Amino acid sequence: MKFEFTYKDGFSPKQIQEISKNLVNLSSIPEGSIPLNRGLGLSWRALSQIPPSMENDYAVNLIEKVEEFESRVSVDEVAFRYDGEGNVIVDVTLERRDKEDEH
Repeated sequence: MKFEFTYKDGFSPKQIQEISKNLVNLSSIPEGSIPLNRGLGLSWRALSQIPPSMENDYAVNLIEKVEEFESRVSVDEVAFRYDGEGNVIVDVTLERRDKEDEH
């Protein structure tokens, strides 16, 4: 699975680089695999489902994890594409999280 991140207005190149690095790390770690931080990472359970169910479950999990682990952004949209070789590309559109939305 490959992720492509698109940022709405309001981010510096340095912020985009930092946030993208965090999100790539978050998306590449299977949930439950990091001792003392079992919630870090994405659940891979949905990956064995058929595409419509997989897409929905995976997108919900991604949105929740971004909200929990990357406080600077929120997910505006998640879309899935498939290349001719059976690979999944996840297009994630991110926007700046409002200060009042932060915990």
